[in-house]
Amino acid sequence: MRRSVVFLAISYMSFFSYLFGSSSDRYSDQQKTLSEQTIQDIVSRSLVNTLSKQEELVVERAIATARKGNGKISLRQIDETLRRLQHAKDPNQRISEHDRRKLMKVFENYYAKLA
Repeated sequence: MRRSVVFLAISYMSFFSYLFGSSSDRYSDQQKTLSEQTIQDIVSRSLVNTLSKQEELVVERAIATARKGNGKISLRQIDETLRRLQHAKDPNQRISEHDRRKLMKVFENYYAKLA
């Protein structure tokens, strides 16, 4: 019984990923070096003017933490980190979908310049 429930859940998740896409389909998993200063520059309210100072700090901290020990992170990992913040239970750790999308656009533009 338990196996069939797990299989059913995985089947539905696969179907919805196929139907709507997922961050793993959309963003590259190629890691690039991203310094803490660069993260702060990208996340700054001058580029994403709807972020509060608190949200800006939460995003900077989350992305800096998600980097590997060598300071590298992929767009896919950034998207997953921002999605976790978007769905965070703690309102002080949450960002809006609008802000997540804007942030991803800014990160995409930055990574495109590195290519």
